[in-house]
Order: sequence, then C-alpha cells, then structure tokens
Amino acid sequence: MANNERRLRIDAALCIGCRACTTVCPAGLITLTDSDHRRMVRFSAACAEDCDLCPAACPTQAIRLEPQGALEGEGTVLVFALTACGGCGAPLAPVEMLDHLRAAVPAQVQTDAEGQDWLELCPDCRQQFEAQRMARETLMTRWPA
Repeated sequence: MANNERRLRIDAALCIGCRACTTVCPAGLITLTDSDHRRMVRFSAACAEDCDLCPAACPTQAIRLEPQGALEGEGTVLVFALTACGGCGAPLAPVEMLDHLRAAVPAQVQTDAEGQDWLELCPDCRQQFEAQRMARETLMTRWPA
C-alpha cells in the first residue's frame, strides 16, 4: 500500500444515497448502481488519491478520510430503496435523499402553482408536466375563455 493511502469512513446513518460522491471521485472508488428499485452505493476501503472531493461533495458529511491505519474489510456497501416517480412510476430516488431535499428546499419552491410536487417526478415527467403547463398557459393567453 502506498504511504498516502487513507481510509474512507462512511457514516451509514448520514448517507442519503444522493450520488454526489460518485460523480466527483476521480479514481472511481465510489460506485453506484440502480437496479430493481434499489440503489447500491459501494465505497472502497481506502483511497490513494490526493483529493478531498468526496467529503466536500457530500451534503450530509457522511464521508470522512482518515489516516491509513489498519484497514478493515473490503469497504462499505449501502443499499437504498428507490421511490417511484409520481408520474410514470419509474424508480426515482432514495427516500432519504428526498427527505433531505424537502428539509433543504423552501416549501413554497417544492410545488408549482398547480400544487405539483416536482421532487416526486423524474426529469422526463418534470419536463413533460412543465411543457403541458406552458402549453395550457399559452393557449389561455392567446384564446381566453
């Protein structure tokens, strides 16, 4: 093992399965797979990269890098149940992630003027819902009842 290797410590109680860490890890030591309405996040036991991107990207401070010491096990694997999109029913996001977003995003922003909870929609359904809303608005402006 290299002298610059550090332990990757994951606090499973804080992780929300948001995928932020997987998008910033330059070595691909944190991976994510979605399958069968479940999200699996795999964290390597050690990191030899000279960066602090994953702890910095984590919105809940669930990741810590510690000096090498004795490495235990093969790493950490966390599994999250994925909620279904409110529009099409496709797997969307872990409940923990949606709860975190609801706490972080002001309530008046979480729903649109028609009361649609956009946090519960996948990107495709959000786009479709917004396009339909804009089309109705345009029609009402051009041809009022």
